[in-house]
Amino acid sequence: MTLKPQSTAEMLAGSLRKMINNGSLPDGSRLVERDLASQFAVSRVPMREAIRLLEQEGMVDIFRNRGAVVRTLSVEDIAEIYELRALLEGEAIFNSVQNMDAETLARAELTHTLLGNAEDADRQGEHNREFHGLLYRGCQNKRLLAMIDELRNQIERYEHFQHRLLSATQAFQHEHELILNACREGNAEAARQETFRHIESAGRVLKDFISKGISAQK
Repeated sequence: MTLKPQSTAEMLAGSLRKMINNGSLPDGSRLVERDLASQFAVSRVPMREAIRLLEQEGMVDIFRNRGAVVRTLSVEDIAEIYELRALLEGEAIFNSVQNMDAETLARAELTHTLLGNAEDADRQGEHNREFHGLLYRGCQNKRLLAMIDELRNQIERYEHFQHRLLSATQAFQHEHELILNACREGNAEAARQETFRHIESAGRVLKDFISKGISAQK
C-alpha cells in the first residue's frame, strides 16, 4: 500500500500537536499565526491551515477577536471523550480479535512487558499507545481507527502530565492482562468488555486529576 505524503500543513499540525501534548503550548496559549510561521520558517498560509486542522481535531478553539487558543477541556469534556473512547475501542478490539495473528499477539505481549518496566511517563505513553494500536489494527476499519486516534490526541496532554498514571500502572497492567487473556482465547466479546472497563477506569483517574486541578485553582 502506497502511503500518501503529508502536506506541509499536516506536518506543521503534527509539530504543534506535539508541543501541545508535551506542555510547550499549555492550555489557553494563543497560537499567533505570524510568530509560529516565523518559528517554523514557513509562510502563514500552511500555518493557518495547520491551526484549522487542530481546530477540527478539537485541540484548538478559534475566536473572532482572540484568534486561535489551545483548548482547555472541562471534566464534562473528559467524560464525553472517554465515553466515546470506550465504545469505539471496544468495537475495534471486538472486530480485531477475529483477525488477530500470532505475531501481533506476541508483539502486544512484549509491549505489555515493556510498559510494566517503564520508569517515566513518556515511555509509558509510547508503550501504552503501541499496545492498544496493535490490538485494534486488525479491525480493518480505517475510519474507526482514525476516530480513536483523534480522541486520544485530544486528551494526551493531560495523560502526559498526570502523575497518578505512574502509581496506577499496576492496576492498568492488570487490566491489560485481562484484555490480553481474552485475545489469547479468541474471545472477542470478553475482549470488548475488558477494554470497555479499562477505558472507563482510565477516564475516572483522569477526571479525578482534572477535578483536583480545578479545585486547587479556586
